[in-house]
Amino acid sequence: MSKRKLLIFVVAAILLTGLGWYVNQHISLAELAEHEDRIRGFIALNPWQSFAIGFGIYFSLSLVPGTGGKAIVYGWLFGFWQALLTVTVGLTIAGIVIFSLSRYLFRESIERRYTGFVAVMNKHIKTEGAFYLLVLRMAHAPYSIVNPVSGATRVRLWTFFWTTLVGLLPANSIWVYVGIRLPSLRELASNGPGAFFDAPLIVALVGCATLPLLVRWLVRRFGIPGRITQEKDENNDRS
Repeated sequence: MSKRKLLIFVVAAILLTGLGWYVNQHISLAELAEHEDRIRGFIALNPWQSFAIGFGIYFSLSLVPGTGGKAIVYGWLFGFWQALLTVTVGLTIAGIVIFSLSRYLFRESIERRYTGFVAVMNKHIKTEGAFYLLVLRMAHAPYSIVNPVSGATRVRLWTFFWTTLVGLLPANSIWVYVGIRLPSLRELASNGPGAFFDAPLIVALVGCATLPLLVRWLVRRFGIPGRITQEKDENNDRS
């Protein structure tokens, strides 16, 4: 582990510890449950307004790298279908924005920074077309890399749009389902940790745990951009 990563880990651990202590000392679960009830009441009474606010927040956060886990929270608050629509459409529109900025404003800098990735993606797009991008999305390849790098490749905007919209659905469905199966704070206050003993929730969490295995298989099978893929292509060129 590099010194920078170690420093980030230590700072994050200190902040989380401090936050946990503050919550434990000054905020009760019952108080948090009351806030949750008010939020859920507002959503129930103002469905369109809450959807617009939720979508705006989700879209904005999707433009910021490293803000994962949002789908679970939205499933927990909004329910399956509304959360799935918000997550999938929000991610797709945010992806198009980043794709367009990369293509029309920052293409040269993206090509310099991700030279190997751009070359690999262009090669696979030429031979496999939209199927390759669809695999990237279904494998949940890093969103913050695929979007700008795609903008620097020869892929068409329409192809990028529909492969993103369709390819993100499987993983998004799992994360949103985890969210809807999580207990409310009121249930957690009443039943304690036992509220988490829910068979569908456990199955969904197992699905989340097996997703990385699927991703690694897809990397080996379809050559998702990365150092291993780049080295494999270079070895093939030498042979």
